[in-house]
Amino acid sequence: MEIRNRTPLPAALNIVLDKRAAEQLVLCVKGTWTISKSGRLTLAEEPKEILAADECVGEPGLSSVRYEADMGPMKLTTDCALVGSAIAPKRGTKEMEIAFTIAGLKQRAQVTGERRLAGGMLGAWIPSAPEAFERVPLQWEYAVGGTDHSPEDPLKHSMDERNPLGRGFRTKNTKLEKGASLLPQMLTPGKANDPVGFGFTGGHWIHRRKYAGTYDKAWQEERCPLLPLDFDERFHNSAAPGLVAPKYLRGGERVEVLGCTASGKLAFALPTVSLRAEAAIGGPLEPMKMVLNTVTVDTDAMKLFLTWRGAVHIHKRLPRLEFVTLDAEGLA
Repeated sequence: MEIRNRTPLPAALNIVLDKRAAEQLVLCVKGTWTISKSGRLTLAEEPKEILAADECVGEPGLSSVRYEADMGPMKLTTDCALVGSAIAPKRGTKEMEIAFTIAGLKQRAQVTGERRLAGGMLGAWIPSAPEAFERVPLQWEYAVGGTDHSPEDPLKHSMDERNPLGRGFRTKNTKLEKGASLLPQMLTPGKANDPVGFGFTGGHWIHRRKYAGTYDKAWQEERCPLLPLDFDERFHNSAAPGLVAPKYLRGGERVEVLGCTASGKLAFALPTVSLRAEAAIGGPLEPMKMVLNTVTVDTDAMKLFLTWRGAVHIHKRLPRLEFVTLDAEGLA
């Protein structure tokens, strides 16, 4: 499948099936910008490659997703994610607030130094005072949640379905020692028992699983391996709750990050880029409407990543596909 790419942006094609098993040709385009301390954006000379799979901070499936796969089905709206670390404004900082604001969405978190359960009066266990810190990664491993596999009986293993990667969760029959347990370091202001995060989430997490559809005996006998008919495409949005935009972002939206850079504040506007793609499928060129699927701000690397996708129905027409053209405006 040839892409006649007349832009400096990496692009790739793939075929996905919808729940009716109809083939869709999806074009993925990715842009990388360098962010200066003052918030000036510069198109990167060496853009990050298009990812065919999630890039995780550790073992895939058992650790947070740093960068989500760029290849995939169309999303119904734009996902927004912040990758980076909470950076203490001064030596001896034990807690601080951070915030990520984009296009009217705002995610806040209270970040603390390391805490553990400590023995108190009358045998009670209470959280210890937070230790001083220099930086805390914005990963789900530091938020409320977790998985407990300590009981000998696997049937008694359990997890916090809101965030299986986090800290603090204990199953009813836990064998975990309280004094050895690390407590969450990213907390929801005013709701300390609710997970809060800024990165991508797993498909088995409860806020996405409700859109996955029904995989019962009837599905196994009649539709497997196709998606169930009650599959909801909102499942494809993988941003943290609160960071899924209500509609596609178009560029120009204001972005602010507090507490995740050495200066304490970073602000800029998203680039306004217009992409035009067309597919030659044995006849006149067919437009592929390109929409912004994912915005990722990385304050550790000081990079901005934008991923666009566009699709065209190609069911039973794939052998007739000749090429796809791609042009862009607004990259200067």
